[in-house]
Amino acid sequence: MTGRQGNRLLIVSLTLVIAATTSVAVFGQTTEPIQLAANTTSPAASKAAGELAPSTGALQARIDAQQQEINRLSALVERLQATLQPIASTQPILPNSSVGFLPAIGAPSGSPAPSPAPAPVVANSGSTPRELLPDIGHIGAELGFFVGGATNPYKDNTGFASGGYIDLPWKKVPGGKLSYEIMIGLQRSETTQQSTSGVTVLVNTALNNYLYEAGAAPLPTTLAGYLAGPLPTLAQTVQERSKVLTVAPFELKYTITKMGRFRPYAVAGLGAYVWIGSDNNLSSFNATTALNNYSPNLGNAAVGNSTLGATLNALLQGSQIGGLVPTAPELAARGVPHGQGNLLFGGQVGGGFEIRITPKLSMGADFRHNQVEGSNSSFNTFAFKQGLHW
Repeated sequence: MTGRQGNRLLIVSLTLVIAATTSVAVFGQTTEPIQLAANTTSPAASKAAGELAPSTGALQARIDAQQQEINRLSALVERLQATLQPIASTQPILPNSSVGFLPAIGAPSGSPAPSPAPAPVVANSGSTPRELLPDIGHIGAELGFFVGGATNPYKDNTGFASGGYIDLPWKKVPGGKLSYEIMIGLQRSETTQQSTSGVTVLVNTALNNYLYEAGAAPLPTTLAGYLAGPLPTLAQTVQERSKVLTVAPFELKYTITKMGRFRPYAVAGLGAYVWIGSDNNLSSFNATTALNNYSPNLGNAAVGNSTLGATLNALLQGSQIGGLVPTAPELAARGVPHGQGNLLFGGQVGGGFEIRITPKLSMGADFRHNQVEGSNSSFNTFAFKQGLHW
């Protein structure tokens, strides 16, 4: 402010000087005093008329000279303004009264301005991870995965289970928080089962009729023997491979957060389940061996470019669909997946705990019971989990 006032005073002073100079130049013409003399014999000699009243040309010359001087002084003022402008811009700005060493507006001059209240210090003891606090950016969400074991539907053996989940905070409740969870899991198992193939029964019927008409073998004396041979049909040993996909898109999870790093929880929600299974009779079915046992060299009988046993093995040996017949040989050669399955609905309840290793990492265990529609379709999972928090 002091620099700006000085600049203004200098400019006003220069302007007054210019105005004064102009007034003197234009209006300040010198005239000789008039002298009155007594009656004399001869009048006093007077000056020339050109000296008392300057001509128009002389007056114009004076005006032009003064105008040049005005222009020179105006240019000088403009240069001074240009020189003083950066100096004025660098003058320090008076601090606000809130800084603390100037009195506040409306306060007595002798009383110091109140200092601003210090920002609250957020204490963190390190024992309890902080959540929902803007100073660290945590919102209480969690992303994790789990691995473990599971019982399986339809009386299959226990197997391996894995999956992942995402936990999004919803609201604070007494003792902890309520969150929304989405979980996806996959499990598989292998079980040895007994199976009877209806397709093999039909093949036995065709073989017995052919062998009887060809005179190669008599008809069996009993109906059971007629349907059960020469290929094995009853009580085939198959290796059943089952897979279960669990998708739980809506679950509510209550977590107790007042116990520090140890956080137990309970969870419940709805789910959809996809079960896919297939039965492989590769270890128990061999058409060549069965035909040769029924009639010597019957399995080696020529059928096109192959033998009867090899042809039946290609059609009836392998991973069966529905326990009846394997997929076509051409599809099996291409590796096309095959099996049987169904989409089921149900729900799950469970619980577990997690221990915060760091504010962003946790370890824990999880147990869930899945109640699925249908007979013998429910199962349980038990897994160890690892979570990432943000």
